[in-house]
Amino acid sequence: MKPRPLALAALFLAAAALLFAGCAGFGSGDEQDIRTLLNTSGYTNEDNDRSYGSDDSTVTPGGDGPLTDDPHRVPFVRFRRYIPPRGVSRQVTVDIPAYPGWPDTTALATITTDIRGELRTMFDTTSNPILVWRKPFEDRAVRKVLLFKHENRWWIDKVTPLEFSTQDAAYDLEITGLKVHASSWAAGDTFRLTSTDTMLGKHDLPCFVPSDTVRVWVTAASNGDSCWTFLHHGRPKWPHRWRKPYLKLDTYEFHGVWLIGDEGYEKAAIRPSGHDVIGWNSLWADSSAPYVSAAWGLPYVVKLPAEEIPEE
Repeated sequence: MKPRPLALAALFLAAAALLFAGCAGFGSGDEQDIRTLLNTSGYTNEDNDRSYGSDDSTVTPGGDGPLTDDPHRVPFVRFRRYIPPRGVSRQVTVDIPAYPGWPDTTALATITTDIRGELRTMFDTTSNPILVWRKPFEDRAVRKVLLFKHENRWWIDKVTPLEFSTQDAAYDLEITGLKVHASSWAAGDTFRLTSTDTMLGKHDLPCFVPSDTVRVWVTAASNGDSCWTFLHHGRPKWPHRWRKPYLKLDTYEFHGVWLIGDEGYEKAAIRPSGHDVIGWNSLWADSSAPYVSAAWGLPYVVKLPAEEIPEE
């Protein structure tokens, strides 16, 4: 399956009203049923909240690569976001109806996840022992979900991308655009996203076949430090999940490639991706430098052409 051509939708395929499956919801229990659906759906569960790799570390396959003076390739760095046991808190608020004047069979849910932890970096291998710099952080991820009720069941209709941002950041850093193209798509079929306010139906999400090579372009903006961008993709659970640095095309422009086949395949599935921009001195300075990051999280579909998009 290919995404709808850009001509059919502004800002990456305006979301079609096509269903995501739900769970039973009745009467006064509607809000709880919606929360249960959101917490279990592959489109909106907590694995998506972590899709920028909050608990990962760069491994050798798909890692940062060797030391290099190439300005387009990431300088040597190893980093991870350490999240303590209670470092993630997730809240879901539900409005019924979704908007004033809409019927009571519609709902708008806002998922807010606060992620507290410590960025740990190692970029200087000349010291003995090697120094690990530590920077506390508090990131927040927000996603909105439009739902409707049909035959006494709630269904997810559309979702926005997850928007991650550092709270009380030392300067502004943001993603301004995301572009995706897969080898199985026609030349003009390109996924474009310029705002996390965009509502996307399941048929609007990037859809790949297991043999696809996927190319991604990210643009960012900052009124402070420069940055580097990392791609997180793969299955929601380990071991098939990776973090890979993008190539830097310009100060705030990046390009990355991933092979869907590396992730393995058994059946049609929804998988989370994260596009993770981190301030330069957050990665390549000592613990006195602040942590600043921004990321977009986007579910994507992997399936064979004859298979249906998952309804979970």
